[in-house]
Amino acid sequence: MQPPAVPRVSLAANQEDETDMETFQMEIDKETRKCTFCTSHGNYWDLVAHGGIQSSATEVSATSMFSVEWLGHKVALKANNGKYICTKKNGQLLAVSDSIGEDEQLTLKLINRPMLILRGENGFICHHKNSNLLDGSRSVYDIFSLQFSNGAYHIRGVDGRFWYVNSSGLVCSDGEVPEDFTVELLEHGRLAIRGKNRKYLRGDQGGTLKGDGLSLSSSALWEY
Repeated sequence: MQPPAVPRVSLAANQEDETDMETFQMEIDKETRKCTFCTSHGNYWDLVAHGGIQSSATEVSATSMFSVEWLGHKVALKANNGKYICTKKNGQLLAVSDSIGEDEQLTLKLINRPMLILRGENGFICHHKNSNLLDGSRSVYDIFSLQFSNGAYHIRGVDGRFWYVNSSGLVCSDGEVPEDFTVELLEHGRLAIRGKNRKYLRGDQGGTLKGDGLSLSSSALWEY
């Protein structure tokens, strides 16, 4: 008996509501750092003829892996053919673009990380005992919450106050007003966070969390 054929469903960005059909599991390959996107039915996004993107792959292959370029509040996806995915007027997704313009920029929303625990090369991020600063070198962790906001995220502690980067570049945890942070999923199990100043959050040698990283380094990568 032949197994049932996998339906070849073309992907389109034309829905207003968020359902299981609009939700995908994003997985990062440890070696290539490229991503796969799996549907709720277990099929993967796949590059097909003429740049089409369909949810037809039943297993991971080169054509089901995509490079993610992080653009602040937006992302761009590059398929195995070296082309960026763009959104056509009817919502259809096609990997046919050579450069990034407005039609190639997508919003990626994390929905399964309401609780955030971060560990860097020196330890966990935790509230500082004697100030409003955050410590990135603790042996125990604090739990923070991650809230989506139009392509960015607000981070808040159990006391309901928000993270922000002060004028000295230090990350504080007692904000009354949320500050936009952007999250970049760069490696398997590791992410980077940027403040509204576009600089990376990093832990310095003394353990203090700072929002002054000009480039990505090991001190700015966080296990989550």
